This record gives sequence, structure tokens and C-alpha cells, in this order.
Amino acid sequence: MTRIAFMSTCAPAWTFEQLVDGAVRHGFEGVDIRVEWGHNHGLELDSDQETRRRARQYAAAQNITWSCVALSTRFARATEAERQDAVEQVKRYAELASDLGSPFLRVFGGNIPEGHTMAQLRPQTAEYLGKAAEAAAQWGVTPCIEVHDQHNNPDDVAWIVEHAGHGNVGVVWHSAHHLRLAVSSDDACAKLRPWVRHLHLQELPAGYQPGGSTDYTRFGEGEGHLKRVFELLEADKFEGFGATEYATTAKWREADTSRIEHHDAHNPDESLPRHGQVLRRWRDEARAKATR
Repeated sequence: MTRIAFMSTCAPAWTFEQLVDGAVRHGFEGVDIRVEWGHNHGLELDSDQETRRRARQYAAAQNITWSCVALSTRFARATEAERQDAVEQVKRYAELASDLGSPFLRVFGGNIPEGHTMAQLRPQTAEYLGKAAEAAAQWGVTPCIEVHDQHNNPDDVAWIVEHAGHGNVGVVWHSAHHLRLAVSSDDACAKLRPWVRHLHLQELPAGYQPGGSTDYTRFGEGEGHLKRVFELLEADKFEGFGATEYATTAKWREADTSRIEHHDAHNPDESLPRHGQVLRRWRDEARAKATR
């Protein structure tokens, strides 16, 4: 059964203890840690071993999983040196994830550098993702490339993980991004399912058309494609986490709270119960359908 989590972007002002307490209070089973954005959880590369130990024990004591550590690291880079730097970043974050008991790192392909094409860079992206996978394996952590940015075509993502040359790779399925290309959830799942380890969840606005604005809205108020995502995964007995990352901005302290996603991020005890309720309902309906 898909377990429901939220990313620290949904509550950037909370400490790691508050993230765990909030997850318990509002019925979530996991928390994704977004690093590098100055969130108050304090779980970054410079966190000491005692902080990491306390965070792991605090979560485990309440049956909460640090479900993923989400990085900004990109592998579709123009030079070998940049790609090797991405591998080094994964090495460092794999140790952090291992210390927290988190099984996955979210990484990006990213946007294609100027002067390059996807076809030109896919082999190098795959090669260096494979190098990162090998490095992370010693920590028991899997780097997972997210369907995101210009790596939102499931064909490209599937090609990269298939050609990474190492089995310790996965995919973070973010379905809203391939819908921008008019690729359905059914088609994406058929191509990506062998590698899907984790989900990132955002709701597109009602009436969304491919190529349109991706201003996300609250769960249950949009076009509802995630219901089908849950149906596909529950039918296949998926056992990973799906994490809402409704509000995503590195500048959360200065964000315009008149926008609903930023209002919600600054008021997580108001927003998380609502989001969790909708996601669990969709998941439970999908599970019931799968077991009929």
C-alpha cells in the first residue's frame, strides 16, 4: 500500500521534531527532507552525528520514516567535471540519508545546458547516475532521478535508468510533469514502473491543458489525475511513499503568502490535515478497487 508523506517544503519553519510530531498529528507516515533551502529541520551536510542520531531515533520512536532526502543535484551537465561533482554530492548526501535511515535520494536530470540536446547528453547522464548509484550503494541508499524539468518525458527517464549500468537506481515519479507533455499516467506508469521507488505529488488546476501554466492547487480542488496514479500503483501493490510537496520555493521566508501554496506552507497545521485527508481517501479508494 502506498504510504503518505509530506516534504519539509510544506512546513519549512518546523524543526525535525516538529516535522515528526506534525506527521503523527495529521496522519502521515513519512517526511521527505528538502536540503539546501534553509529549512529549520537542521538536517544538512553540516549536521553533526549527534543531531542525525537524535533525528533518526525521534522519528523511529513514533513510527515515522525519513522517506527521502531531496537534493538539487543535477546530472545532465555540460562538462565531465560538473557531472563528477554531482557524483561527489550524492556520496556526501548518501551518508546523511543513511544516518537518518532514509533509503532514497531524490536527484534531477535537470534542464539541458545551452548548446546540447537530450540525445547528446543522455548517455553521459546515465553513466554518471550509475557512478553515483555505485557510490551510494555502500550506504544502502538509492539515488532516484525525478520526472521533472526537461527530464519530464518518461521515455528519456526510462532510458537513463536502464542504461545507468548499475542496479542501485530508481525513479521519483512526479506525474504532473509528464502531463505537461500530454503523456498520460497510464503510459508513464507502463514505462517507468520497474524503477519507481517514490512519488512526489502535486495537483494541477482544474481544466489543465498540456503546455499550460503549472500553478499547482490544493489536493481535491484540481483536475484529479492523482486518483489514477494511485489506482495504477495500488493495483501493482506498490509499497513506497508518496509525498506531497505542495509549496516549493527556496525563498520561503520571503514568499508571497497571498498565494495559497505559500500561505499553506506557513500554516502547516491548517493545510496538512486537509492534504493528508484527500490523499489518503484517493489511496484507500484505489486500494479498495484493486482488491475487489
